Amino acid sequence: MFRPIDIVQCFHNAFRKDIFEIDESALKIASFSGDIGLVFDRLHILGEILDYHAKGEEAAVFPAVDKLRPFASPGYLFDHHELDSMVEALEEIRKKPDVLATARATAVLHSHLRIHLDKEDLYLYPILREQTTDDEQVAVGKIMSSKIPPERFPDLAQWLFPLLSLNDQVMVVKGWMTMMPPPVFRNAKLLIRKNVGDNWVKIVNLIPQLSE
Repeated sequence: MFRPIDIVQCFHNAFRKDIFEIDESALKIASFSGDIGLVFDRLHILGEILDYHAKGEEAAVFPAVDKLRPFASPGYLFDHHELDSMVEALEEIRKKPDVLATARATAVLHSHLRIHLDKEDLYLYPILREQTTDDEQVAVGKIMSSKIPPERFPDLAQWLFPLLSLNDQVMVVKGWMTMMPPPVFRNAKLLIRKNVGDNWVKIVNLIPQLSE
């Protein structure tokens, strides 16, 4: 059964796929050849969206969890600080690109981010999913969304949807329909259709309200 907080795990899946592909590309370039600049372009976008996501969790998710499980969040906050340091280190490497240093750094970021997201999905979000109401979950989602500058929302949609499975795309659409006022969702709907490609028809079949 869909719960509004489920949308966060869809973002986690997008992060997993993106950093996996980035790390694979960096390794291939270090082993053979290629344009390392393209890797840094993807890393820059990933780092920006990861920062919005982390700020949203720190403002809404961690306080909500700590009300239910006191002192549950500090370890996750520590992870965020470590991820910040890793992203910043890659931005420094970008100034004087080194393919081997980049491959080593993306491998570390990939490993740490994957473990962090797995821990959140296994321990943190089930607490909110099972012990908060839909309205409380929507409130968390709205605070998280507020950390994304409105002018960057189209770029977020362009990054997000191609990285998601059909099931996760449907989950995000349902979440946005729940959290966004109708006028705002109408604009988001255009971005969704633009970025899901051939899956749009399937999504509409699964969410008939989209055709209204």
